Amino acid sequence: MNKYGTRFKDRLLEKQYLIHKVKVIQFPVLTYLTIGGCILLLANTIVNLVDVNYTNALITGGVMTYLLFQYMVLRKYEALKLSYCNLALMMTNFASLVFEIIIYPSYDYYDGYLLGSNQMLVHTILMFACNLELGIFSNMVLTIVRVVIVVEDSDNLSAQQYFYSIIVTLSFMVIQYQIEKQYRQSFLLQFKDNSWEILVPLLLKKPFFIFTFNRDTYMYETIMSSQKEFFNSEKPLSTFLFKSRVKQQTLEQYLIKKTITTEHKKQSSCLFNNQMDIEYQMKKLKVSIVCCKFEQLIYTITIDSEDPLINQTNIKLNQALQNCRTLLNTQILQINKVLGVYLQDTFSPLLRDLRISLYEVYYKQLSNQKLQLVKMKKLLLKCSKIFENPTTKIKIDCCEQIRFVTIKPTLILFLFELFKLVEKNQQVQICINQKNTTTMFIYGLKQIPKTEQFKECQQTLIDSTHFETQCNIFLRKLRFFI
Repeated sequence: MNKYGTRFKDRLLEKQYLIHKVKVIQFPVLTYLTIGGCILLLANTIVNLVDVNYTNALITGGVMTYLLFQYMVLRKYEALKLSYCNLALMMTNFASLVFEIIIYPSYDYYDGYLLGSNQMLVHTILMFACNLELGIFSNMVLTIVRVVIVVEDSDNLSAQQYFYSIIVTLSFMVIQYQIEKQYRQSFLLQFKDNSWEILVPLLLKKPFFIFTFNRDTYMYETIMSSQKEFFNSEKPLSTFLFKSRVKQQTLEQYLIKKTITTEHKKQSSCLFNNQMDIEYQMKKLKVSIVCCKFEQLIYTITIDSEDPLINQTNIKLNQALQNCRTLLNTQILQINKVLGVYLQDTFSPLLRDLRISLYEVYYKQLSNQKLQLVKMKKLLLKCSKIFENPTTKIKIDCCEQIRFVTIKPTLILFLFELFKLVEKNQQVQICINQKNTTTMFIYGLKQIPKTEQFKECQQTLIDSTHFETQCNIFLRKLRFFI
């Protein structure tokens, strides 16, 4: 926050504060005063019409119309409300002053005294609802107008009254500044609390609970938690407290006893901070438990580590799965090598489709999704060779120098889906151009593949797609390629 002003240095925070004030304070205040003011102005307008005082009736009716029009416009347009509501409060304040000046001469001393007190409350509410700058400006204008009116209508205004008016106005400005500053500090603290609620789960990767105990309802209430899937329950806090055991008692019973024994002994806000072993669903867990007392009891439970046996089992399971994956990949490559040799001598559509399916299994389960440098012509020739048969021909038009970085397994699966559409006695030509951007032209295909695998590959690799039905051309701009 600025040292001498009240504005926040962060523009985004300042914008959020102004929006918050409009929604919570300014527009509700404007609503109440507009409704009440219009009722009062309507009654006064009717009285003036009955008394054949058309000038005052016209002025009060005009002020009422302005207030209603201003309110209806702000209520309808949300963007205008956020930007104009602060100014609307000041204009309402001045409209109230106009009303006061018009009707004041018709009152005697005691009625005028009560009217002035009521009007001053309205002015005060509006000045506090405004932002600080307009609130102070309204205060100065109102003071000057009052002094001018009194000077014109009274010959007995003493110097003491001038001094009194100046001192009161300056004192009110100080109060306006302090209230605005305190309200902004309160908003800043609330903003920081909300920020921590977002940051804590991101920073603390371990499962944890932050909760409080409500003495009125005698229930535990969750403030913040993370990794609820660890607890495998719709109500993880209650499940964990009542199913976890500390020696011969539940964790909930332990917390109650520990809190009772330390609450009246310790003078600090932190009642206890312990690390212990507990049992939960046949697992041994090491947890940290902290209890603090502010206005209420607040607990935090953090699971520091799981049962070492379970961790070792998970590690061994992952190693076994990796070994199985490696063995599977080795077997697939060996089978495909044998099938490739056999298909060179004797072509079989069934064996070719089996070979393609095995390649797809191999590339689908590859965990390596890193970017790799790809020689495009070499890759296209290998893929096309797998799909070619005596009745089809796939022609490749690509320079040897064309290379780019991409996710290779995804690109191979993408090409496989395209080549599957090559029909008997059909010729397909693929051209790769790498001028401003890498572009793939595919001639001969009549449609785009409809499979989910093709759509996934397309979303990953392709920046834009164009299909020309007359010349059967697919235009591809490859996103990751350089």
